[in-house]
Amino acid sequence: MGLKETLLDLYDIANSKDWKPWELQSRLRESCGNVIAVGDDLSFTVKLDKSLRESDLRSFGGRKCKVHPFKTAWRFSRGFVAFEGKFLRISRNIDKKLLSEILNAILPED
Repeated sequence: MGLKETLLDLYDIANSKDWKPWELQSRLRESCGNVIAVGDDLSFTVKLDKSLRESDLRSFGGRKCKVHPFKTAWRFSRGFVAFEGKFLRISRNIDKKLLSEILNAILPED
């Protein structure tokens, strides 16, 4: 399974039921040991092996926002993504198709 597919699988798990943050973190870590945190809003942070590509996500309908401690964050009509270096935070509220397109833009080349 590729990185994009793994991240989309984690997204599906996060949206599969109404989790408590600690329950979701345990479940996501079972699927991927690179999950480092789950926020109160059930967004999750993953540490990748390679740095993400800097991308301007305005073309996807995003607007820059602040999501501490990330330097780069984009909010969409529903949800957000935030990234810096090898760390990626994904809101479970973002549209899955949009997330897939964003991952194509920011994931490192293999």
